[in-house]
Amino acid sequence: MPRLDAIDLRILAALQADGRMSTLDVAERVGLSPTPCSRRIRRLEDEGVIEGYAARVSPRALGYSICVMVSVRLARQGPDGHDQFLSAVERLPEVSECLLVTGSIDYLLRIWVRDIEALRAFITEQLQSIPSVAETSTMVILGDGKGQATGLRGGEVRIGRP
Repeated sequence: MPRLDAIDLRILAALQADGRMSTLDVAERVGLSPTPCSRRIRRLEDEGVIEGYAARVSPRALGYSICVMVSVRLARQGPDGHDQFLSAVERLPEVSECLLVTGSIDYLLRIWVRDIEALRAFITEQLQSIPSVAETSTMVILGDGKGQATGLRGGEVRIGRP
């Protein structure tokens, strides 16, 4: 595990706030000159602390108005059941997040769809047709706890996936 000092943590905070920030701007924000700041950023990338840079795309701008969480219980608990499920889910562009969890369910999925009909079709025709899926339960996101009534804030939708 890489050792991070206070300057590294300030660099990470700056880049998390704005991943497009120039090295010069990061350096100014954290109190370094550009060359050592650039070296630190490169080290953080090389050590895997910074995994990459990405654009967060608004689901609303793409026509996705409904976000749901779907809990999934598998019929088969062995590696084959999990592998079959994960392989199928990887091909479903509606799934923006897939979490293996503990408790009475096996996975929790974040799903983005355009409307209720698309949600019905996704659940009945795609998700429940995966042979290793025994049971699903769907929860519509009404808000994110930060005053958002739509549940769209901070969401991710995969674009151009098969």
